Parts: sequence; C-alpha cells; structure tokens
Amino acid sequence: MSSCRASSSAAKPSNAAAPPCVALAGLVFGQLFSGWAACGRVFWGTLLAASILTAFQAPAAAAEEPRKLRLGLLPIADTVLLHVAQRSGFFGAEGLEAEFVPFQSADEKNAAVMAGGLDGHFCEISAAIVQRAHGLPYVVAATTTHTDPAQRVFGLVVKPGSTAKSLADLRGASLAGASRTIIDFLTDVFLAQAGLPDDFVERRDIQKIPLRVQTLLAGQLDGAVLPEPLLSVVEKAGGRVIVDDRTLNMPLAVVALRADLADRATVEAFRRALARAVAQVNSQPVQTRALMLELGLIPPSLADWTPPRYNPATIPESLPGPAVYDAYVAWLVKNEVLGPPGAGGRLKPAPAYEDVVFGAAEAAAAGSPAGADE
Repeated sequence: MSSCRASSSAAKPSNAAAPPCVALAGLVFGQLFSGWAACGRVFWGTLLAASILTAFQAPAAAAEEPRKLRLGLLPIADTVLLHVAQRSGFFGAEGLEAEFVPFQSADEKNAAVMAGGLDGHFCEISAAIVQRAHGLPYVVAATTTHTDPAQRVFGLVVKPGSTAKSLADLRGASLAGASRTIIDFLTDVFLAQAGLPDDFVERRDIQKIPLRVQTLLAGQLDGAVLPEPLLSVVEKAGGRVIVDDRTLNMPLAVVALRADLADRATVEAFRRALARAVAQVNSQPVQTRALMLELGLIPPSLADWTPPRYNPATIPESLPGPAVYDAYVAWLVKNEVLGPPGAGGRLKPAPAYEDVVFGAAEAAAAGSPAGADE
C-alpha cells in the first residue's frame, strides 16, 4: 500500500529574535500609538505587526491524505494489472491507497458488495448492471480486460481426445459454464455467431473455475468456456480450442467504484495508475509471470507461459458503449435476471446506461458515448 506523504518543517526556537521586518514594523506601530507607555510601545507594536504579517503569510502546505479504496478481487489472471499498480506504487503516486480484499468466488465477493463493505470491486459488466438495478451505488470506472483481435481472452475448449472441430460438432454435448456470468453470456454469443440455438448444448453449472477445469480434464465433460490462461492449460493437456472471442469488440471485465467516491479526479487517477501498469506488464512479461505465480493467479504448470500484451488503446479507458451495454441488458432480460428498462413486475427493471457507466451522462449531453466500443 502507499503511505501518506507528509512534509514538515523544523520549529523555530521560542526565544528567537523577531525578523528585521517585524521589528521595524513594531517601531512604526509604536510611533503611531504614542499614547502607550514607552516600555510597552515596542512590545505591543511588534506583537501586533507580527500578527498581521503572520496572517498574510501563506500557511505551510498540509500533507494531503491519499484517497483510500477498499477493493474486492478474485484470484484470477485478469486482476494482474491491479496488483502491478499496487506493488509498483502507481496507485500511491496518484494519491490513492488501494487495499485489496481477496475472495475465492464471485458469490462471496458479491455478498460483501451487498453488505456495503467495499469501495469498489473487480467484476463483469453484467454484475455491475444487476447491482445497480438493486440499488447498489456502483459505477463502471475502468476496464481491465477487453477483447483483442490479436489474441484470445475467452474461448470454448473441448476435452482431450475429442474429435470436435467446431460448435456444430457439439450437438447435445455437455458444456461446463457458470450461469448468469460472462461465461454464460459468451456461450450464447458463440452459439449465435454459429447460427445455433441456446439449447444446442447441455450446460452444466460449475461456478468454481478450478473444478470446471479438473472435471473437463478428467473427461467428465465435453467442453467448457474458459478464460486464458486456462485455455492454454487444457491445450497443453491435449484439449482443443474450437472458437474464441477475437472477432468480438467489447470490454469483458471492469472495476466498479462506489458512485460517491467516483469523482472525476479519483477515476482519472485510478486509470492513470492502471495505464502505467499496462506499460509495465507489456515491457516486463517475465516479471509479470513471476508475480502471477506468486499470487496464485496462474497454476505452476504455466511457469513458461507468456502473459498476453495489453492494448493501451482499450485498457483502461474503453468503457462499454451503449450498444454493448444494450447487449448485456438484453441477455439479462432474456434470462429473467432483470426486467426491461422502465418495466414493472416481479423483476427489477434494468437501469439506464447513464446510471451504470462513469461519464455516460456527461458524454450523452455532449452527444457522444462514454465508451469506445461502438
């Protein structure tokens, strides 16, 4: 964590002589008020002059307290930028003090969010939308993971020994995922791109990613939608990635901050720290991999894995634009997580784009989207 930067100056001895300018002012005031006794003239004049001069002197700059942010994180590779920003002092250099609260699952983290114990958290865009719909005052402030045409982030991988080479070969196959998460969302996207219905595969809800991988490698599942570097783990064991997200253009993981803390100065400072982390990760892949191994963000079997490069054109600035936001809302409505915007009924209505994405209201007033994914 960053430490508070304080400045101090040595105190002057109490018996120090008054500066010449103060003594001279004292004599002047003493002459002006000639009715005073001679013995008190210089003393009171000096005291009065010193008080006036002191009042006009600029006070010593007080040390500015850093903005403290308590952030909930998951032990996954996508959080490495946050760890680098903290370890390298980038948050501290921007006047922020980031405290990371680790959680083993999204359910645990979301419970802490509901309880109001976090200033912000690493999350999926759909989670930020749902939380806002339920009255939790968080806004999407920065992007930590974005699709990239040069490298995959998520993909669908089949078990070792499978003969499947495309989604069309997986009719009725068992596919591990996590309901109502980015994994489920991307499964729908991949199927739609292939012109296949949502029920083309048999979905198995396995929320914990390590268990999902173990079950797949044991041959108890036909396939799974996974993020990197777990796609590489399964590939090394004989699996095959048959579709990935390189053709998409959207943010996938973000940091949401409490709305009352997400003023422009704080958000811009937070993004600057992440931008410096992007530059460091891109220039120091070996050190980044060592950090990820140390923190348990990747398994020991990936000790020779090269971390992906982050695109500074999309991370951390590229927030979800209206089109991507609407796609997430449509998916949440289809899966009966939320109701349509403005609708009544048993489901909470989806919130407006401007209520979820930082800067969206200002951008709308200026006639442009807050995100860069349009």
